[in-house]
Amino acid sequence: MRTKLPVAVLAVSLGVLAGCAALPRKAEPAGRPEVATLESSSAAAPAATAPAPVAPVIRPDTTTEEQNRMNQPWLQCLKKEGVPTRTTADGLLDLAGGDTNETNGRILANEPRYVQACGKLRPVLAPELDEDKNPYWADDNENYHRCVVANGKPLVKKDGRWVPGPGFNDWAPNEAMELECQAKSFDGRKG
Repeated sequence: MRTKLPVAVLAVSLGVLAGCAALPRKAEPAGRPEVATLESSSAAAPAATAPAPVAPVIRPDTTTEEQNRMNQPWLQCLKKEGVPTRTTADGLLDLAGGDTNETNGRILANEPRYVQACGKLRPVLAPELDEDKNPYWADDNENYHRCVVANGKPLVKKDGRWVPGPGFNDWAPNEAMELECQAKSFDGRKG
């Protein structure tokens, strides 16, 4: 029965096609054959829309300087929307701190109206760094902390959390080492 059904469907399809072929064709006017063209009448073709801006992605090896530069389109949008910003010593925009919720750019930037207006430009974490997207984030985070401690960062584990240990205030940050540990540890794999 299974082989007869497709044959029956095929026979009906061929019959329909044969019936279509037997229909009389409309006579072409003399002179110009009917051909599809790109000519348009009075209606204008729809304008091509520019692709929506895509937020840059913060990778495990992205430096602080790179992140500051990635933030610029987002910060420019916020400034245009009236969120308080400041210019840093290196000429880049940053959110301004303020004494009240109405003058603090860091607080205002997270208000729904500003997220709606500019959020699409705010850099996003790579999936490996995003705790909600990386199923092995806890493993990766543990590996990262073990790596930085092995490379001299004074951290200790207390109540299951990594916290500053003795000598932390005297320790000179080492971004290159921390990024190397982060890139090696946050690979999105178990173990």
